[in-house]
Amino acid sequence: MRKILALIAALFVFCSFLQKEVDLAKALPVGEATISLVFAGDIMGHSPQFQAAYNKTTKKYNYDICFQYVKPYIASADFAIANLEVPLAGLPYSGYPNFSSPDALLDGLKNSGYDVMLTANNHVLDRSKKGLERTLRIIKSRNLKHAGSYINLEQRDSIYPLILESKGVRIAILNSTYGTNGMTVTAPNIVNYIDTVQIKSDIRKSEIL
Repeated sequence: MRKILALIAALFVFCSFLQKEVDLAKALPVGEATISLVFAGDIMGHSPQFQAAYNKTTKKYNYDICFQYVKPYIASADFAIANLEVPLAGLPYSGYPNFSSPDALLDGLKNSGYDVMLTANNHVLDRSKKGLERTLRIIKSRNLKHAGSYINLEQRDSIYPLILESKGVRIAILNSTYGTNGMTVTAPNIVNYIDTVQIKSDIRKSEIL
């Protein structure tokens, strides 16, 4: 079995939606495997967006309609990965420059078929330590995977690099950011910044996992 590494470093994706099918015909013996990956960049939450997701009758937020036309593409992928560039920090919800969106945004992403949230980006610390930690708890509560930021070093060491496996193909996901808008990580929290020495170490680790 060959290990195929999909390395996502310094993720700051500008595309709104991208589906990429990975044909492994040249990498694996004939008849082995073809897998498909879906990537979405910059899942954000400006004020008009979460206001539009609010239903005055149910008094709840719902984002399912936002993904209804692309859901078939997302759900059909072996793995669907999104850059969650907004904390789920709870009330009060806010848009630019310090974001916080309803948990229903994550529910909409999951309902549409996303499997992995990337959390190392320049808005991960918009709501500081509380926002980072709550976001990770909500992701875990929805049984989704994540990469890029962590409660502490122990958590990072236990689940990073993130290894995904399908049809005998193993994929290592690496996620780093160029910065956090001037905000500093509060210990023991960890955000993966672009550090070529650390990234090389993470690549080596992924090869033996």
